[in-house]
Amino acid sequence: MKETEKRMKAQTNVFGRIIKRYDMPLEAIDDLNNKYEEHKETLGSFGPRLAGRLDSELEFTHHISKTIIAKHIVDCMNDYIETLDKVNLFKGNKKLEILSCWINDMTEGEYNPPHTHHDNTGWSSVMFLKIPEFINDVKDPHKFRDGQLGFTDVNGTNMTWMEPEVGHFYIFEARHQHCVMPFKTKIKGQIRRSMSFNFIQQIEEMPNVK
Repeated sequence: MKETEKRMKAQTNVFGRIIKRYDMPLEAIDDLNNKYEEHKETLGSFGPRLAGRLDSELEFTHHISKTIIAKHIVDCMNDYIETLDKVNLFKGNKKLEILSCWINDMTEGEYNPPHTHHDNTGWSSVMFLKIPEFINDVKDPHKFRDGQLGFTDVNGTNMTWMEPEVGHFYIFEARHQHCVMPFKTKIKGQIRRSMSFNFIQQIEEMPNVK
């Protein structure tokens, strides 16, 4: 069995679009958190390019390749593209390129409104690095989705929700509208940390015409 087959834990067809979830090794998640903390003070803000209503959205594009988890990420990206290829949703070469990568530290009350990623992006991802202990008030129907990742249908009327868990890694189409609900934590100051990146199919060079 391939390593990606072990990692791939769920495939969901949401409103005609494929979302795949992989379980990443926790030691690689620990290394990623450590690398982030090591460089955090020198990272630039990525917030002006994002939809999130939160204070800490830092660019990690130039550091992701130096982490243990990088190889696992590439394997999962390739597996996702193979899945699309099998159902005739992918054409052309399978060389992939990460365009941008950032890490979000969300605190109580912060959220990501429904949004998509820019037009020239093929696919996007979310990986959960730290999850606080949420206060889930099941008596209040507006609060039972605390901190969850949601995907909307094409009309924006129905949602599919993903419970965040450390190590869970989702890949999906960049045009698929998604959001993150606000939350409250049992211990003040705890954060919900996630990493996201966009990736595309590399453009093949045109042959020289003589």
